[in-house]
Amino acid sequence: MEKRSLTFYFEHPEYFMITAHRGASFEFPENTLLSMQKAVEAGADMIEFDLRGTKDDIPVLLHDKTVDRTSNGTGMPEEYTLAELKKLNFSYFLQGQRRNAPVYEEMQIPSFEEILENLAGKVCMNIQVYAQNDQTLRNICALFKKYEMYDYGYFTITADYIEKVRAIDPEIEFCTTRGWKDRSSPEILKQCKELDHCRYVQPIREFTDEEGFALIRSLGMRSNVFFCDEPEEMHKLRSMGAHGILTNKAHLMCANRPV
Repeated sequence: MEKRSLTFYFEHPEYFMITAHRGASFEFPENTLLSMQKAVEAGADMIEFDLRGTKDDIPVLLHDKTVDRTSNGTGMPEEYTLAELKKLNFSYFLQGQRRNAPVYEEMQIPSFEEILENLAGKVCMNIQVYAQNDQTLRNICALFKKYEMYDYGYFTITADYIEKVRAIDPEIEFCTTRGWKDRSSPEILKQCKELDHCRYVQPIREFTDEEGFALIRSLGMRSNVFFCDEPEEMHKLRSMGAHGILTNKAHLMCANRPV
């Protein structure tokens, strides 16, 4: 089988793409190496994860501004060195609930480089960037280049990050998240195409209809919908013109993928 890069998926709009949101995050602790590996094993085409920085500017996987919800620690990751963060257990949140005890005896936060070391070349990556300082952002871009991710990953970023990333590495591809309810509006989609040069966009499920998906197609972009966890709804989105979805339930959705 041909190696499936971003270009492969872009050039095959008939293929319905499944992106594992924070990995296989319903069954395994979100944004962990285990969650990402299990998503790949389930057949996900892309993994989505969030990057923040440590006190020593090392990018790590974490969605929230603090470690409180998902670990036994408190405070912002920028207040910890990587070595200090590694002492925490990040398996306190699963299936939508904060647990009183960890699900796993040990579950470390992964660095961005650990994800790349284990999974680069095996799956595409939707990388949500929340770097709070320029050095962390430079380190993220440097790792992206080191592992030759240019056709296997993109940054999902808000508009204020665009020029910063372009100044560091103009070859990195974007999926920009302009707006929320209006993300599928003609004005926003045209900005993504003409200003940001996006191939991929991430419309919101509740606010995108057949007309919105048709516009995305006419602009020559690929839509990965945020988000969908039910097979019936996934098939409905496909019939409406969506190219793919983000999901927390990678195993369930891959097993029921539209053909």
